Amino acid sequence: MDELKAMWSTIPPATPKDLAGARQRLLDGMRPRRRLVTGPRLLVAAGVAAALLITPLVGGTGNPAYAVAENPDGTVAVTVNELRDPSGLEAKLGAAGITADVTFVAAGTHCAAPRFAGVDGTYGGPPAAGADELRSTVNESRSSKAVRVTSVRTIRISPRYIRPGETLVVEFRENHDAQVPWRLGAWLAQAGSSVKPCTPVEDPH
Repeated sequence: MDELKAMWSTIPPATPKDLAGARQRLLDGMRPRRRLVTGPRLLVAAGVAAALLITPLVGGTGNPAYAVAENPDGTVAVTVNELRDPSGLEAKLGAAGITADVTFVAAGTHCAAPRFAGVDGTYGGPPAAGADELRSTVNESRSSKAVRVTSVRTIRISPRYIRPGETLVVEFRENHDAQVPWRLGAWLAQAGSSVKPCTPVEDPH
């Protein structure tokens, strides 16, 4: 099921317009109102505010190629502004406790398969019978739960879905689109399964 390698590419990340709208809704919600605001709502608002404060740094100039930040809930946020220095990103993820294999490939290409033994059907599994089966396989897999695209340039990694000895394999594909600068393939390699170097090949037409 090699087509599942690009499972995240079909999930449209939030656009700057979406983020601007969320920012305005947050500001509207902060204006004084004559109603009781419960604790959980305040916590949610605080979390959204933190995300919005980070957003301008992601889209501004002079940013590093990537950034790795550990969140209070144990997840790890990875922001990728430029597709360069994959080994440096691997090292930062390693410092956060995540064994990863990171590859950046040019637009219109992907890494030839197979490179490793996957933990679920999102990599190397049999072809899906249809869209519903494909969606079900992706949604129920640990690979998809371990990595989520959360904004235009950011993904969230949840280490609780990564078992000891497993490697997170991520493949960023250049997209030549300022709104969606890259596409992502993300899978978990079985413990003890070595990950072969990427051999770029052209996408099927």
